Amino acid sequence: MKVVEETHTRLVIKHQPISDWLSGGLLFIFGLSFWIYFIAFDFTSLRLTCTRSAPPEINCELKKFTFFGRMTKLKIFDPQQAYIQTKTGSKGSKSYQVIIVSKFGEFSLLSQVSYQENEVFVSQLNSFINSSESFIILQQNQRNYLFFISLFMLTIIVTGAYSATSSATTCTFYKSINKVFIERKGFRSKKIIEYPLEEIGSFHIQDKQNKYSKVYQAVILFKNDQEIPINPQYTDKTSVENVVARIRYFLKLEY
Repeated sequence: MKVVEETHTRLVIKHQPISDWLSGGLLFIFGLSFWIYFIAFDFTSLRLTCTRSAPPEINCELKKFTFFGRMTKLKIFDPQQAYIQTKTGSKGSKSYQVIIVSKFGEFSLLSQVSYQENEVFVSQLNSFINSSESFIILQQNQRNYLFFISLFMLTIIVTGAYSATSSATTCTFYKSINKVFIERKGFRSKKIIEYPLEEIGSFHIQDKQNKYSKVYQAVILFKNDQEIPINPQYTDKTSVENVVARIRYFLKLEY
């Protein structure tokens, strides 16, 4: 926030919430990028088709599908068994994943499926491997997980977009017409309010504690006890104190 123009009859204050624009833009890009990744590249479901040939060898085909239907295909020859792998996160959270073991290596399935669903999958596949059945189709899906992740990412996108489109403020004091004009202008809206200068009672500075430091806001206090902030978005102490001092000097107000 700073004084951009000062004459004997006019004082112009401008506040641009650059930190909000930058943080909101980064948040928007981050959320949008991860949302696109999750719906376009992460797998939502799979289908495992196994057949027993004669001689008694089992050949399986694993198909994985993304949200938009993109498919990858993998051959698994002679699976020996399946088991559930448990992964523990840094905060103690657990996730479960089915691993299929064959003579040619191990193959991981979807990573965000419940333990109960994985248990059913493993039981059915191991039963097939140890039986004489000739054909089986098994499926997994993690659509619920991706749905909630998508909601979370969309929330981040909306929050970022809202912050990135915060309004800039221009506050102009006119002695010639005895008025103050406060203009809020942004992508979402434009609003201009005006008051007679004689209705201004005083100015004061409000502060609030952020995570690491205090931030400040210049507020016009009118004689009817109405308060209007010059800068709705809090900013640094030095610029706010400087602006308030210049306004008081311009209007010949006592401290």
